[in-house]
Amino acid sequence: RPMPGLNACAYQEEEFSFIGDDFLYPDFRAQRTDDWGDSDVHACEFNCGDGVMILTDWDDDDEEIDDEWEGMEPCLSGETVGMLLDLDGG
Repeated sequence: RPMPGLNACAYQEEEFSFIGDDFLYPDFRAQRTDDWGDSDVHACEFNCGDGVMILTDWDDDDEEIDDEWEGMEPCLSGETVGMLLDLDGG
C-alpha cells in the first residue's frame, strides 16, 4: 500500500516487519487513504525457503494468514520471483 505520510526514519533504529509486528499496525493503518479501496490485504510477503505467502490486513483482531496456493514452491538464490497484483480487485 502506498504510505507517503509514513516517516520511515522513525523505524530505522529497530528491525521491523510490515507483517508480524502488530504494535506498528496502528501507525500503518493511520496512513490509509481512499486509494486503498476496501481491500483486506495491506501487506504480503513470500518465504523463499518454503514458498509460503503470508498476508495481513493490519487488524489487531486478525492474525496473519499462511496461504497455500496453486504452484507453491520454494525458490533458490538467484531465481526470479514475480507477483501478479490485481489492482482493480484490491
